[in-house]
Amino acid sequence: MDQKIQIIGLRGIPLVKPGDDIAKIILEALKNDNLTLENGDIIVIAQSIISKSIGRIKDLKEIKPSEEAYHLYEKMEPLCKDFELPIKSPELIQAILDESREILKAEHVMIVETKQGFVCANAGIDKSNVEGESNITFLPENSDFEAIKIHNTFYGQTGSHVGVIISDSFGRAFRVGAVGVAIGVAGINPILDKRGSLDLYGKELKTTIVGQIDNLASAAQLIMGESNEGIPVVLIRGYKFDFVKSSNINQILRKKESDLFRLENKKDEFLGLLKSRRSYKLKFSEKKIEKKVIMQCIEIARWAPSAHNGQFWRYILLEKDKLRYELIENMNNKLKEDLTRDGKSEQEIKEKVSKTKKNFIKSPYLILLCLDKNDLYHFNDLERDQNEYIMGIQSISASATYLQLAFEALGLASCWYCAPLFTKEIITDTLNLPSSYVPMAFFTVGYPLQEVKAPKRRPLNEIIYKN
Repeated sequence: MDQKIQIIGLRGIPLVKPGDDIAKIILEALKNDNLTLENGDIIVIAQSIISKSIGRIKDLKEIKPSEEAYHLYEKMEPLCKDFELPIKSPELIQAILDESREILKAEHVMIVETKQGFVCANAGIDKSNVEGESNITFLPENSDFEAIKIHNTFYGQTGSHVGVIISDSFGRAFRVGAVGVAIGVAGINPILDKRGSLDLYGKELKTTIVGQIDNLASAAQLIMGESNEGIPVVLIRGYKFDFVKSSNINQILRKKESDLFRLENKKDEFLGLLKSRRSYKLKFSEKKIEKKVIMQCIEIARWAPSAHNGQFWRYILLEKDKLRYELIENMNNKLKEDLTRDGKSEQEIKEKVSKTKKNFIKSPYLILLCLDKNDLYHFNDLERDQNEYIMGIQSISASATYLQLAFEALGLASCWYCAPLFTKEIITDTLNLPSSYVPMAFFTVGYPLQEVKAPKRRPLNEIIYKN
């Protein structure tokens, strides 16, 4: 390979409009720069002008957000503020959803797999370098097809076989800063397979595969820039490659089954979440919980499985107010009576009541979970009715589990208390609940101040019965 490669930005590329012929514009720019295409040249073209030329532009004002988009907006808004990043509107989030095959992460940024198979932030949607305050550009639906069209025009006009790369800038895992990557190709293999070659010491290379079109796109990016440079087309000359009639961007995309970061990390993250959740009975942080975060967790909880899909759960949010205080006072009076009948000492009763009162009164959020008997199946059979009631309890327990895992996933701590089981009538009367509601559990929720030590778990051989 030659030791010298030229990277030449083409000047005079006009602002591109829908319907413009990109190949013709590039040939005109080459002519104005006193350049002609030669066999083995490579033209790297910014995705933005391809998208504009084929009309992949939309006004955000024309997009109607779905319920999912609004939920993601509520989740992401505080995270974007924490990271001092622009807040995505529900309309933009909907556009990302529409362009995505799968949402991999939705935190302060959305990482998705696009319909084209690329894993990137925000489905490659861009608001920069597009005319109009609310206009956005989408990735081309088939960048290979666009690259092939341009290559064929070049060959028809000049007789030269030229590699064509359509590029965009993507961020990377574990690294700060965007780099150029290829999203469409014609005339050049996306990868350069060096397996079987020998290194300087005569050792055979076993695994070396070079992503040559990404290297070329990244090199071109140094000239293109990211802001107002106005150089969306770059000529690379001197890089030796074998011209191929057929190439495809999918050759450089890693398959899901071999992608440890996409599959194993998601699995490990979920399994780790299941094992990391602890009952938190310690002091909570003073950090305020936005109500929309609580609502987001309850949104997850409603997807739990339930008998007959009855969804028997009913959640009541108890704010830090007079009603909560009155409820806890009434419940504690009942607790005192029960402990007295149990023969507990005054000191034991005082400590127990004080601890319970402190946990429930000072919790940033106190959530009551009830079973609604109206949704249960009813029969003229006492045993069947009783079993249906048990199925209802199992169902709301599943919802409660989903709820606590959602808390854990969003950095909240919680504890599940069964105190309402012993004070059903008091809770119903104090809160004026419907007669069909059966109080089942309290959840104290807040941001933790410290970690809770993992309790000892029984070994598997003690919990698996062998008959």
